[in-house]
Amino acid sequence: MAKKPDDLTVLSELTRERDELDAVIEELIADMALAPPEARQSGAWATDGASTKRYLELTNRQAELENEIVALSRAITASAKTTLPN
Repeated sequence: MAKKPDDLTVLSELTRERDELDAVIEELIADMALAPPEARQSGAWATDGASTKRYLELTNRQAELENEIVALSRAITASAKTTLPN
């Protein structure tokens, strides 16, 4: 049976994934800023364009990760408080 990863390892993995997403999202934002206005109306950056859809997928995952990180951080803090000697 595989060993369950500890909370700090999971937190580290979630944080790494969030950092990677942050970098990709920043690249997308830079690409959008360089796109001519026409491309934002009918091209990849249009409302239903491929780049817009990708951006929305990534930012949705980023929000999910943030929620997971916050919840896990709270659980780690609560666990640490209950295991500290009086």
